[in-house]
Amino acid sequence: MTAAVTLLSYNIHKGFSSRNVRFILSELKQAIMDVGADIVFLQEVVGDHAGHRQKIASWPSEAQFEYLADTVWSHYAYGKNAVYDQGHHGNAILSKFPIVVDENHDISVGKHEQRGLLRARVAVDDQEQSTSLECFCTHLGLFRRGRDAQFRMLAEHIDAVVPREQPIVLAG
Repeated sequence: MTAAVTLLSYNIHKGFSSRNVRFILSELKQAIMDVGADIVFLQEVVGDHAGHRQKIASWPSEAQFEYLADTVWSHYAYGKNAVYDQGHHGNAILSKFPIVVDENHDISVGKHEQRGLLRARVAVDDQEQSTSLECFCTHLGLFRRGRDAQFRMLAEHIDAVVPREQPIVLAG
């Protein structure tokens, strides 16, 4: 791969400031756009939340990953991980390059933390050649024992689906 690709990984905390004091998704969007990355890896992205949609005036009409992608990242993938009565959230990958394959792999350990490994194969083009980049986005568990198990699952899954010579990015 000869093309330089810029990357950004960001846990957006469902669009809220620390301690959930304010809904700041529009500010996060501007900050992400200011970086200008080619591929953006997002954790804790809300796909839908009926309660927030009704109560928060600035809640976007589309899913957060679509709102953040805007016209900058015309290709995106979303992996739904945590499902609850009001909606769901997970990981997302936004890309300026086409995503030719995407899948979400469950890496949950136990009942209380629903986690996933989102994969997107991105077709990166430059003037000299076209190649693909395997992109993985995850949000690991809170506790070390769970993270250790998740790392093993990540390694096994990546070994199973990606050829050894293929360039990869793991973010989260």
